[in-house]
Order: sequence, then C-alpha cells, then structure tokens
Amino acid sequence: MIMEFGDRSRFAIAIDLDKNHGGSWLLGRFCYWIAGKLVGSYDVGTSLRDVLFQMKYITGDQGLRLCPALLELPEEKIFSLISSALDETSDELLRYATPDFLPARFDVRIPVDVFDSWKIFLVEGVYEAKLLYFRLDSSTLSVATLAPGEFDTVFKSAHAYLDRIYSVSAGGGDL
Repeated sequence: MIMEFGDRSRFAIAIDLDKNHGGSWLLGRFCYWIAGKLVGSYDVGTSLRDVLFQMKYITGDQGLRLCPALLELPEEKIFSLISSALDETSDELLRYATPDFLPARFDVRIPVDVFDSWKIFLVEGVYEAKLLYFRLDSSTLSVATLAPGEFDTVFKSAHAYLDRIYSVSAGGGDL
C-alpha cells in the first residue's frame, strides 16, 4: 500500500512497502514529489530501513536551514555555492551564513541508492523556502518555493511512519 505525505504539487514523500518486504529490511519504494515532478528512482526499490536510518540527520536539521541572505541570490548561484561548499572546493557560502553554519544542513537528499543521481538542497528564509533539485545527468536546475517549515512537516510525518513500521517489524510483529 502506497503511503503519501504532503502535496505532490508542492512537496510530498511517497513510500510503498513491498508485500514481501524482507522483515526488518523493509524492502520497498521511496521518492520525493517536488512541484509535481517525481524525484528519485522510485521503480528501482530500496531498503526502507536504510532510508529510515539516514532520515534522522535531515530531521535533526529542522529549523537550522535559515539563511535569508542566500535566498536573495539567483537560484543558480545558491545551488553553486551550496554544491561547492559540500564538495569542499569553495567556502564562499560562508559570506552569506554565520561562521559556525554547517553547509550540510542544506542537503536534504537522503544518501541512499534511489537518490544517487540527484542533488537536493533546501534553504529557508523568514517568508519562504526554496527547494533546489538537480538530476546529475541533466543540465536544468529546478526550484520549488515552499512555506518555511513545510518540508520538515512532511519529512517528519514520513519519518515517523517508517519508524513505526520498522519498530513493528524489528519486534517480530506482523505488518
């Protein structure tokens, strides 16, 4: 059964647990929907347990992606600055953030196989947030504008759902 959290036309997460999910491996499918576009390799499938374990880092960064000065820049520049900071090829991003800011907070791509060909960044301001996403075999940057906290609300709901089904599965319960 497919579970969806959020609104596909803005930001949503789709999760589908396989009928034969392999117990605590929780085999299934996972993707983001951003501005009506599927982001991730949903048809490939993955271990939802691995997704769950990696989600805790993104959940932990909730409320810590505020950088209004960065949002004033052109979207391509925002993407470039974050990419360069994460690749450790430039620290120019720090001109727009506090010196103790961790650029990895902007990275909301779950590091699992279904997102291997994507870069996905979230920057929040006081009045809006921008979700910037780029498929590595493409030349087009896509951007969705969200309300501040909208991404985190959806993300936390999906994370809680995966945590519940993992707890049942790991405890030997029947899903």
